[in-house]
Amino acid sequence: DQFAAFCDAHPDRTVVVYANTSAAVKARADWMVTSSCALAIVEHLKSRGEKILWAPDRHLGRYIQEQTGADMLCWHGECIVHDEFKGLELDLLRREHPGAKVLVHPESPPSVIEQADMVGSTTQILNAVLTMDAPAFIVATDNGLMHRMRQLAPGKTLLEAPTAGNSATCKSCAHCPWMAMNGLANLVACLESGQPQIQVDEPIRAKAQGCITRMLDFVAAHKAKAAGMKAGIGAA
Repeated sequence: DQFAAFCDAHPDRTVVVYANTSAAVKARADWMVTSSCALAIVEHLKSRGEKILWAPDRHLGRYIQEQTGADMLCWHGECIVHDEFKGLELDLLRREHPGAKVLVHPESPPSVIEQADMVGSTTQILNAVLTMDAPAFIVATDNGLMHRMRQLAPGKTLLEAPTAGNSATCKSCAHCPWMAMNGLANLVACLESGQPQIQVDEPIRAKAQGCITRMLDFVAAHKAKAAGMKAGIGAA
C-alpha cells in the first residue's frame, strides 16, 4: 500500500522494480529488471526521455543512476545482506591481501562499490572469478555463491567481503535467510509432485506478468541485436 501511494504521487514516472519483489509490487510496475539487465533497460528508457521511479533497492538504484545519468527517484529500501557490507572493513581486508581483486554486487553501499574492480550481477561475478587474471578475489555478495566459485576455480583464493566491524561477533555474515529456504528436499518435492503451488490472484497476476514479459522481450531483442552486430563484424 505504501509503494502504491508512492507511485500515485509520481504519475509522470515510469515504474521500474527489481526482480526480488512481490507480485503485488510488480503489478504496479511498468518494467521488471534483474541486476544483469537493469543498466540496459534504464539506458533505453532514458533514451526515450522517460523519468524513472525505482524500487526497492536504493543502493542498486543509485549505482544505475550514476552509470546512466537517468532521472531516477528511488524508493528507500535495501537488501538485508548487501547493506551490511562495510567499506572500512573492506579496505582493511584489501590491505591484508593486496593482490586480490574485489568483486561487488551493485546492491552494496557506495563505500563498497567504490573499491570494486568489477561490479556486476551474480552470474557476472562468477564469470569474473573464472576469467580475471588474479590469484585471489574478495567477493561482496551472498555467501551462497562461494561454494560454486570454489568448485569452478579450485586454484584461486576466495574471500568473503566483511559485513561487520571489530565490535561484532563475526566478520562476514553475508547470508540471506530467505534464499536459504530453498533446499534440495524442496526441489525434489517440486519435481516429483509439482508441490507446493503458488497461487496469485487476478488481476494481480496479469498485471505483474506484464512487466516481466516486457523485460524478457527486451532482453531477447537486445541479445539478438548484439549477436547480429557481432556476426556483421565477423563477416566484415
